[in-house]
Amino acid sequence: MNKNKQQNKMSLKVITRVSFYYEALLKLDLPGDSYISSKKLEEITGVSCNQVRQDFFYLGISIGKQKKGYHVEKLFHALRKVLSIDKGASVIVVGAGRLGRALSEYKLFKVRNIQVDALFDIKEDLVGTVVDIKGRKTPIYHVDKLGEYLSENPNVKIALLTVPESCAQEILDELVELGIKGVVNYSPRILKLPEKTKAVQLVNDSIGASLYKVVYQTYHRK
Repeated sequence: MNKNKQQNKMSLKVITRVSFYYEALLKLDLPGDSYISSKKLEEITGVSCNQVRQDFFYLGISIGKQKKGYHVEKLFHALRKVLSIDKGASVIVVGAGRLGRALSEYKLFKVRNIQVDALFDIKEDLVGTVVDIKGRKTPIYHVDKLGEYLSENPNVKIALLTVPESCAQEILDELVELGIKGVVNYSPRILKLPEKTKAVQLVNDSIGASLYKVVYQTYHRK
């Protein structure tokens, strides 16, 4: 199978595990010329070493050495390519409240090659101000300027949605119509893509739902 086609067909489970491997390398901060074993990746990620090796074989990552493991610099490069982080990503945040600003100021976005280029809101006290992201002044525009901004910045294809649930679906529909190709929804409402929408990725990442799951498991897991 063609490697590019194979990567395009990767399941979200595989992508999730690959992101765990990449995050593990970031945390360990090993010298580029060193090696890391699948067993060490298991210790950090919780993914079995057998699954690690299977994933790397499936992805065509054959940069390991018997008894030494995987060359760190080459593995970094391979994982970045799989995740498309090597291309970088410019994103916008719609909703410049506390959560939106916290996401835009997330210090580890930079090492992940992700940059928040602009924020949007409707509150008069926020519109026209800036968020200082590591010395880079990032503007907050009115939501009405979404169309104009995306037209002038066609490289921006991803949006983080941190608006109230009452308007979240409406904003999502507008973003899709304006050409956004990926949305991570942090509003406390499960959103759905408009009918007949193609080639748009939507992730509903409710903080509350994740917390409820942990609380439930804490009290019910034996």
